[in-house]
Amino acid sequence: MASKDHLRKGENTEVALSLVAGSVSGMMARTLTAPMDTVKIRLQVIPAGSKAGEIGIWKIITDLARQEGLRGFWKGNVPGSAMYVVYGGVQFSSYSFYNNSLSGIGWTPQFHSWVVGALAGITSSIVSYPFDVLRTRFAADRQVKLSSFSKTVGEIWSNKGYKGFFKGCCSSMLVISMGTSIMFGTYENIRVYCDLTRSEYGSKRWHRTLENSASSLGATFAKLVTFPLDTSRRRLVISDSTNFSPFTQKTVVYERHRGAGVFKIGLQILRHEGIFALYRGLPLALLKSVPTTALTFWAYEACMRVLAN
Repeated sequence: MASKDHLRKGENTEVALSLVAGSVSGMMARTLTAPMDTVKIRLQVIPAGSKAGEIGIWKIITDLARQEGLRGFWKGNVPGSAMYVVYGGVQFSSYSFYNNSLSGIGWTPQFHSWVVGALAGITSSIVSYPFDVLRTRFAADRQVKLSSFSKTVGEIWSNKGYKGFFKGCCSSMLVISMGTSIMFGTYENIRVYCDLTRSEYGSKRWHRTLENSASSLGATFAKLVTFPLDTSRRRLVISDSTNFSPFTQKTVVYERHRGAGVFKIGLQILRHEGIFALYRGLPLALLKSVPTTALTFWAYEACMRVLAN
């Protein structure tokens, strides 16, 4: 007998339980992916064409280990962990809330999941965004000395006030709402297809594999669509800094980015660095997001089963 799926349309999931389960799943995901996230952000913020920009994933990993030590892979871990806990909790609890609230509307399960996923993505991105700004600053900093949490917060506050903690928030909402809706929508479509064809193909290995891979396939598709916008958004966060040298040797690139919006920065990257610069770090992002999403969904469902009993 198939286990209950708390994310399907029509499931009346308690929002409070979903909040706890989502927070736990977010923390588990962060523990697994922190080092990969640091390397990915380094790749995204280093401009192509500079000496630093010509190095690859393995060179960044070895330089990080040699110059900054093992703790360098966990730069930004405090705000990063807080972001994953907050984001995971809000994402799943808001998904449950919207799922419960909108279930009475006569939408198809696929369209319902797309809308609910987008709303959950917007909600969770707004709530957790300040932690994402801090995580990006810390992870991108190439200095051996770890950045001070209070000093970084103070710099952002004195430079831009509270608005500095939401720099790029609109683009983040676009990226995350697109990604979340694609992820949940793909997940729902695959699960619906597998439900409809279970009597015919349920005994086939490929059918079981497809059903078990629904979350991973959703994560892959979402990442492919949204990655260029995410790269531009990372650059946008760095462009507010008073000093660019800790992030890259080619500071002129960030001087060009200063004051530009996320789409203008994307066009600047495309014009001056080429289309592949928009996808720098994509293989690592896929390596990170696919197992992470699978772990997140599994941990969420496992926690829900424990909490619901």
